[in-house]
Amino acid sequence: MHLPFTKYARMSCFLMALALALASIARSEEAKPQQWAILIGVEKYERASPLQFTVNDVKQIANTLVIRAGVPRDHILEITDQRTEPRLQPRKESLIAKLPEWLSKPGEHDSMIVYFSGHGFRDKEGKLYLAPLECDPADPTASGVPVEWFRGQLANCKAAFKLLILDACHAGSEKGEESRSVNANELGAQFEDLDRVVTIASSKADEKSQIWAAKEQSLFSYWLNQGLRGHADQNRGGSVDIDELYEFVSRNVKRTAEARFSRPQTPVRIVRTGIDGVPDVVRIKPQPLKTVLEDVAEQLAYALEERRLGKVGVLEFLNQTPSGDERLGANFGLLGKYCAETLERNLQEQGAGKFSVLDRRRIQEALHKQNFQLASLGSARSLKDLSKNVGGMPVIVVGSLLARQGRFVQLQCKMQQTENDEDLGVTVGGSAALNESEWAMLGRSVVVRPEDRRPEYHDEGEVDSSPETQVLVRVDQRAEGSRSHPLQDPTFPFIVEMLINGQVRKGEFRGNDYFIPVRKGEKYEIRVAGKQDSPVLMKLLIDGLNTLPEKEKVKGVITEEWGSHVNLSEARAWVLDPKDPRLKGGPAVWTVAGFATTTGASGKWRSFEIVDAEKSLAARQNFSDEIGLITVAFYAAASGSRGGSGALGTQAGSEVGVDLTERSGVKVGNLIGVVHLRYVDADALKVTR
Repeated sequence: MHLPFTKYARMSCFLMALALALASIARSEEAKPQQWAILIGVEKYERASPLQFTVNDVKQIANTLVIRAGVPRDHILEITDQRTEPRLQPRKESLIAKLPEWLSKPGEHDSMIVYFSGHGFRDKEGKLYLAPLECDPADPTASGVPVEWFRGQLANCKAAFKLLILDACHAGSEKGEESRSVNANELGAQFEDLDRVVTIASSKADEKSQIWAAKEQSLFSYWLNQGLRGHADQNRGGSVDIDELYEFVSRNVKRTAEARFSRPQTPVRIVRTGIDGVPDVVRIKPQPLKTVLEDVAEQLAYALEERRLGKVGVLEFLNQTPSGDERLGANFGLLGKYCAETLERNLQEQGAGKFSVLDRRRIQEALHKQNFQLASLGSARSLKDLSKNVGGMPVIVVGSLLARQGRFVQLQCKMQQTENDEDLGVTVGGSAALNESEWAMLGRSVVVRPEDRRPEYHDEGEVDSSPETQVLVRVDQRAEGSRSHPLQDPTFPFIVEMLINGQVRKGEFRGNDYFIPVRKGEKYEIRVAGKQDSPVLMKLLIDGLNTLPEKEKVKGVITEEWGSHVNLSEARAWVLDPKDPRLKGGPAVWTVAGFATTTGASGKWRSFEIVDAEKSLAARQNFSDEIGLITVAFYAAASGSRGGSGALGTQAGSEVGVDLTERSGVKVGNLIGVVHLRYVDADALKVTR
């Protein structure tokens, strides 16, 4: 018997489906592991000797958990004596109330970090106490938080993994307190037999936890925070597990304590069985490329300073593909060059007065003269010769682009000695999230379609489902599988051509690449024709160099530098306005014939001329497989913009006067598309057919 499918029946089915969907979402949310943290820092003790920088330690770790690990701010409890709310100050009453409340929040799949920086004391009977603000070292029974009580609260926490971090027994305590003071290792030992708990103590029983005044943190907490920021992720797996964190903190604390404080400090890990595998402490969120390069430079600069290495050189980044093929800059377009130059510049800033950074042009000249190959990186003799040829360079930094998934790329930099075989053991890196312009530097050509910007819902477990990630996932997949180039797409609103002697030089399309044959000595121009009715912005890079001058700040003075390496996202753009009066009502066609050295009505540029790679303005390295690359990226004008007035390279030729009046008030918006032209020696192109 069939019943009529009425609108009420349809509504009932809809409600049932909705209920099932909501239940499924609730179950998935419940099962998704959550990260929690309790961070306690006690500084201005009322009866015990005050401490330094414990509040800053808490702030730094909290910010790292939020920004680097993506922990929700409301999953972190900060208790310090700088909090204005009395219930969030580290007094006994607050701790007794807040610790049980927050330790009950994690579920059985979650993890919990508990960090305490402050004093620990024992009473006359030998019982141990964490010291809140008002704690009296002479009578901690009445004013301290019993470690035994805290141990019970931590044991009751349901989290699958609990990390207890104790930074205690700080250097500088008053002598009268030492007989009752408890070191971090002794405090941590009280939690040794707890299930699912790992404890890391800042120092051994006979050591002090040093204060690093220059960093405004304790020595232990500084390196703990650096590890949590992602520097402890040695296998570049996107997370920091407990083994990686402890090894990183222990190694760096011990080395720094000896080098800077001339006294030992050894962090201690205390753990029992009952923890499955090697749990992650934090999952690391990919950071902006600029941030990752700044982080890497900071870590390398510290290592150079600590080891008293007075001079360093930076090589172009290697591309380590899944197949194991290592090439300099290959498959990453201009990105490897940009990373190397930015890292070099960051190291120069970090090393002022401490060490010097060798100009890469000198290194490139030496590499070419020596016929240095990639295999030479593993040859002690070749490295010694390289150091000698540049006038002494005890260490080089070899950067690698390890892997890429969409907009996410793993960076790793290793310091390698050139004058002896000693392994410095310094490898740092991070996971970078490329923006649209940085993705465009990878050398792939693509049209960004309106549907690419349509938002979609993604699995909550994904690393990043932001709108920018969704756009780049789509265009990256299309470029990856594309057998064509945007210039073959009749719907693409731009025509991009290379002109030599006023004639269009035709090239060959090979999948997503477009190769144009050229010969040394030829001069060329880039001509762009647009089909749009409104202004569009164009960024044009030649071998990674912007064709417009960039503003540079040197010793507080802002100047303009032409032909400079630049991140595409930060590059100045040409404004292509079909209503530009200089077109005189003719077709919307623009020609760039050289590197602009001066803009304005009396502007000047220096012509594009084909030369051997080592003689190019970009000084391309002869052992790089990367051929000449011209990048043309088009952007919509942002809302609110105003209208109104074999390896070859390119060198800057003679200077020519031209009207280069710039438009103001037009801002860069969304990427419309990017076109790459690869120019290569005509004879070499014939051989590869």
